[in-house]
Amino acid sequence: MRGTWKNMKRIAGMLLLAALGVVAVAVGPIATGSAEGRQLVGQFCTNANAMPKPGACIQLSSDEQSAQGYTDSPNRTLTRTPGIYWLTVTDNSTAHNFSLESPDGSDQDITGVADTPSAVTVKVNLSHGTWVLFCEPHRAMGMYVNIEVGGVGQVG
Repeated sequence: MRGTWKNMKRIAGMLLLAALGVVAVAVGPIATGSAEGRQLVGQFCTNANAMPKPGACIQLSSDEQSAQGYTDSPNRTLTRTPGIYWLTVTDNSTAHNFSLESPDGSDQDITGVADTPSAVTVKVNLSHGTWVLFCEPHRAMGMYVNIEVGGVGQVG
């Protein structure tokens, strides 16, 4: 029964992601720029300034720009133009997760806290505003990065 409930929650989460314009797809290599979107890469990182320990760090990269979220991080914002992005997160922890919050404040888990470590790729249509990639249990400790979306939409 427990596995069934977990599957039902995952399906409900996928439906909410679809409603937000986020579509989960199979994991695999994605081109860095194409007519179908650009790549964002999320992962957990290690930073000596992270509290309560160095592993309380989340990182997001795209092209040559990178941002890290940890306690009092001075570089937690990534800037992007509106459009389609492939967000690949590598969740190698059973103590953290990846969630994505849209500018309207709604959010959805991309990975779960107790899930088996894995990589997940989702297709995201980033609209103007501030998006946030975060670890739900540790957001208050600074495990989040902002994605500031503005300017003219992308072409490829």
